[in-house]
Parts: sequence; C-alpha cells; structure tokens
Amino acid sequence: MIRINKLVKTRCLIDGTGQEPLENGYILLDGEKIIETGSLNDSVNLPADVEIIDLSNYYLLPGLIDCHTHLSINPEKGNQLAQMRMPATNNILRSIPNIYKCINSGVTTMRVMGEEYYIDIDVREAIERGLIYGPRLLVSGIGLVASNGHGVAHTTTDGREEVRKLARQNLARGADLIKMFMTGGVSSEGSSLDFCGYTAKEVAVAVEEATRAGKYVAAHAHGGRGLDLYIQEGVRTLEHAAFTDEKQLEQIIEKDLWIVGTFSILFHPEGIEKNDFSSPIIRDKVLKARKKVAENFNMIIESGANLVVGTDSMHGKIAYELECLGRFGAGNIQAIQAVTKNAARACQIEDKLGTLEKGKLADFIALRENPLDDLKNMETVEHVYKGGKEVKINI
Repeated sequence: MIRINKLVKTRCLIDGTGQEPLENGYILLDGEKIIETGSLNDSVNLPADVEIIDLSNYYLLPGLIDCHTHLSINPEKGNQLAQMRMPATNNILRSIPNIYKCINSGVTTMRVMGEEYYIDIDVREAIERGLIYGPRLLVSGIGLVASNGHGVAHTTTDGREEVRKLARQNLARGADLIKMFMTGGVSSEGSSLDFCGYTAKEVAVAVEEATRAGKYVAAHAHGGRGLDLYIQEGVRTLEHAAFTDEKQLEQIIEKDLWIVGTFSILFHPEGIEKNDFSSPIIRDKVLKARKKVAENFNMIIESGANLVVGTDSMHGKIAYELECLGRFGAGNIQAIQAVTKNAARACQIEDKLGTLEKGKLADFIALRENPLDDLKNMETVEHVYKGGKEVKINI
C-alpha cells in the first residue's frame, strides 16, 4: 500500500533524466522511495498529515555517485600505497572523516576501488547498521595486482589460479565488483605508464568469475597494451584511461564499455602534486598525464562514449571533477549526468538510483545556486538526503 508521508518542495527540480527542469518542483515520498514528482504549479492532492520538507529556495538534484574512490587514502599526504599498508583499525578510523567529506559534498553513493583487509566491506556494514553516517558503498574488496605492478600494498595476485582464488574470496565476502590493476600508475615510482601487468588469460579468468556471480570487473588502465587487453576481454569499466587512443575509443564504444575519468587527483593542487612532486619520476608522470588527459578527454566527450567520473580519494571534490569535464568540453547537463544517471548505469544500479523518478530511492541534494548556469555551483550543496532522510554531517 502506498502512503504519502513526505512532500519535498523545491525551487527547481533537476531530475537527472535529461528532461527540462521543473520550476517549483516537488517530490512525494513513501518512506525511502519516490512515488511521484511534478510541479507545484499544478494541483496536488495530499493527505492532511503529510510532512513538508521545505526546500523551496533550493535546486534539487539526485544524490551524486562517485564512481571511483578509496576510503583510507588521502593523496595530499603522499605515498598512497604506504597509507594502504597501515593496520586495518587505523585505516577504518582514517576513513570516517573522508566519508563525511564525501557525503557533505552531495555524494550519496560511492564505488570503492580496492582496500586491504576488506575494510571497505566492514565500513559498508557499519553504515548499513547505522553505526556511522555515510554514502551507500559499492565495494570491491582487495584489488587484484601483479607482484611487479602498480597498486601493491600487501596482497599480490599472480597467475590464473591466484586471480581466480582472490576474485572468489572477494565475491564470497560480498564484493559488488572485482578491481584489477593492469598498467602502471601516476602516483608510484615503480612501474611505467605503459607497463602491462597481466596476460589476456589472467584477465579472462577475472571476467569469468565476476560474470558467473552476476558482477563485473573494473580495471585500472591508463592506455597501451594493458587497455587493449581489458577491452578485448570485456572489462566493464576502464578506470583513468588517460592515454586512450582513437582506435581503442572506437572499440570501447563498439563494446559499450565505460570510461571512468579521475581528474582531481591529477589536476587539483591538493592532489598528487601536494606531496609527491618531490619525486622527479612522479612529477614527470603527472605532467605527462595532464597533457594527455586534456587532449584525450575532449576526444572522448565529443565521441559520445560512455563516460563517468570519480574523485579517486580526493574526498569532497566531486564538484571539481565536473568542472574539469566542463573544461574538457562537456555541457553542464552532460557533466551532471556523469555523476547521476550515467553513473548509476555504469555501476548497474540504475533501477534504484541516478534519477529522481517514481519507484527509486529518495537520494537527493539541495543546492543554493543553479548548476545548469555554472558547474562551480555544484559546490553550493547545503542539504543531503539519503533514503528520504537528511544525512549532511556537521564537521
């Protein structure tokens, strides 16, 4: 039985679907779900005891989805892999203020792309039990990385049987996806950006295990042979993709795969450059990657390829991700959909989240200024609701 118990009044409702914004929009809720949206300019029949959430001075959007982040890493502190090697209890405690920064920025769902000790799964459980406030977490457990690859903290996985075993262990613990590291990374000294850590057969095993469990693989891949193998084997989401070339982009579009841009960590002054520029190797990688990202993501945006973004541990910087998309050529609506509708599609949660429509969960945010006028206005989030309840944290 549907029971209207809340009416949310807005100045303007931007539902994420791509439809025209609704002036004086409203959302009707039954518990944590949306049962109707519309405009208060039209007549609305309401029960006498309905609770009014008056956000009539605000622009409402769906809750934002950060498609690539970590819980325990703070890039501005430098040496990210050393941070992941810290004891589990330490990293759980370090994660909590990071989570609060994310939810205060409007992020109500985060895809966590690898943590040691399964702390992502422990933190997800704590949030679901109400022990701490936080976004909905989509978790991957322990990342699959070759012994000589980028991303090595404690756990390494070499050969098809080790790949199969860790993938199964992650899935048994409740992982929503499998994360692999293929190419070198910008933030570490040990492997070049064109390094290729796994064979096609190893990648195929991970995809096989994930697919059989109804899940998918996400892969750290900047470009080169590593990206070729991931495209070939049908990895669903391609993380970073800084050096994607035209041929690879054509194949990505043909196979309906997803590119996940991560810009804050590369361009923001509080990112890699804050501390790790003391390493000439890392500094050179960052400068090289910045140049290619600016070129290639303009090409990616113009191509119409599936594209979403993630902060990659730049907690609270989701608005900056969208500002970068705008600089690279995305329109404001396209940028917003990269953290709402399209982000939900990439993460396979579009039946529940990503847009403000009947039957979906009531995750929404209230902004003081209109983001359709200027993407910088995504920084004006003042209220955050998850499942129809306000969750913005005072810190």
